[in-house]
Amino acid sequence: MIRENMENIPQFPIPEGFAIRNYRRNEGHIWTRIQKAAEPYIDIDDGLFDREFERDLSAMEDRSFYLTTDAGEEIGTITAWWQPDINGKVWGQIHWVAIHPDYQGHGLSKPMMSVAMTRLKQSHERCFLGTSTGRIPAVKLYLDFGFIPDLSLENSQQAWTEVASILEHPILKELNF
Repeated sequence: MIRENMENIPQFPIPEGFAIRNYRRNEGHIWTRIQKAAEPYIDIDDGLFDREFERDLSAMEDRSFYLTTDAGEEIGTITAWWQPDINGKVWGQIHWVAIHPDYQGHGLSKPMMSVAMTRLKQSHERCFLGTSTGRIPAVKLYLDFGFIPDLSLENSQQAWTEVASILEHPILKELNF
């Protein structure tokens, strides 16, 4: 999914009882714990964090965030990453969004997205993210944040037609799905 500009980023406050803080050095194990708990489709192994972020681990303290309870327990994560060359342009990237299953379905991903998108806007003119069309709640969230389907990808028309058969959303209607 793509967002060709960084204007009008929806802003959702962090609900009472929660906070969002930046990643701190050597906290990859926390990221891994949250991803393992939240990810139903992909096998998350202990080396994934390093493989995903080794390009610039020092940037994580500025670009990666944890959602915490007031007690300080990390229950969610999101990263405002980037890709240096997509068709000759640098793109911001919403990367590896996850909330522990015990806290899913309560709107907590919206404040995380607001924080990460605001961070991306500081450095990027456009952004993208990768997701599966089977993740309907996530797709709705991303559409609500102004992302649109990337129809340049193979089989994307068919995939988004299937999504639109399940999810009614104004953006999908605008795109004639």
